[in-house]
Amino acid sequence: MGDFAITEELKEAFLSQNIEYFPIREATPEEFYEAIGRAKITNEHGAFVTQHTVNDYKEMSHLFITLDGTAGIAITPDNNIVSVFNGGEKRGVLKTLLPVAIENGGRKLDNYSSEKLSSLYELYGFNPISKVQFNELFAPDDWNYDRDGTPDIVFWIHNGDSAADVVINFGRYLVPWDSVQEFSTYDEAEKYRDQILEEIDLMEK
Repeated sequence: MGDFAITEELKEAFLSQNIEYFPIREATPEEFYEAIGRAKITNEHGAFVTQHTVNDYKEMSHLFITLDGTAGIAITPDNNIVSVFNGGEKRGVLKTLLPVAIENGGRKLDNYSSEKLSSLYELYGFNPISKVQFNELFAPDDWNYDRDGTPDIVFWIHNGDSAADVVINFGRYLVPWDSVQEFSTYDEAEKYRDQILEEIDLMEK
């Protein structure tokens, strides 16, 4: 572990756009678990982030963290981007984490749809596909209803641009919210999103 995870091509894209990037390295499952645990405590919006088990992280394809361990991102074997966290003072660290995740196979994700968080994913070429209403039965124990309300969970698919192109085209993508399909359960919304992704793959063969 410890190898730097930003390619020269991606670094050149960051530099061409005057975007500051943060050094990123691969983490062990134990390192990642501890880092995201600390971030959930120090970040007031920690409830928006799911901390999986160490065994879950052992099954991930990639676990990336900043050198100081205050921010990170994980990718599952089926190319799902999960456990995106920032517990430090690194403003703009997602501008590094998401392109790195995309470059390493990340193609889909889901999130509690706060206006700020969803607008961030739009900037990186993710398109919303499906959604499900907030269900208090499955809400995090530390959810702040007074501040955060009951947002939908939105499921996304990346548009397929390379990580370097995502950096170069940052903020220029049009997002089709009108076509987002609503479902009654999380599993149904996730399944629909994954079916759309399978159809895209079939068309590209």
